[in-house]
Amino acid sequence: MSPDLPATPENHPESVRRLATTLRTLDEAHRRYRLHAAKALGMGHTELSALVAIGETPGMTPGTLSNELLLSTGATTAVVDRLEKSGHVTRTRHPGDRRSLFLHLTAQGEDTTTILREAYQYVLSTTGTDETIAEALPQLDGIAAALDAAAREAAS
Repeated sequence: MSPDLPATPENHPESVRRLATTLRTLDEAHRRYRLHAAKALGMGHTELSALVAIGETPGMTPGTLSNELLLSTGATTAVVDRLEKSGHVTRTRHPGDRRSLFLHLTAQGEDTTTILREAYQYVLSTTGTDETIAEALPQLDGIAAALDAAAREAAS
């Protein structure tokens, strides 16, 4: 076991093992879906991830995007260059600091993220009723928070 990862308790219940297996399966299915969506839109999965991140945080800086996507600054610049060339993203200069840039979606970028969001929500809507989906959300939020906390702890 890596010293950066906590050991699995010996007494963890079968339900935790099943949850871990289900989450791995979900992670792979989500990865395949994103790859398919990116291909359908004629872009790479990294561009798709960047497009979604910029759409969720309008005005983010390239540095913030780099941290979000876990990319080097050079790789982030290349991704933003491709998104700008394809008409999905614009760079605007910070009014008080010429060295700083803000990233925004163009109308085409907004249209693309709307299509993605609607397609994604359609697929998710097929997984249950509004009630059963709503009941699962607190557990999924808790899992996401636990995984994020473990990742932050390992990074520090």
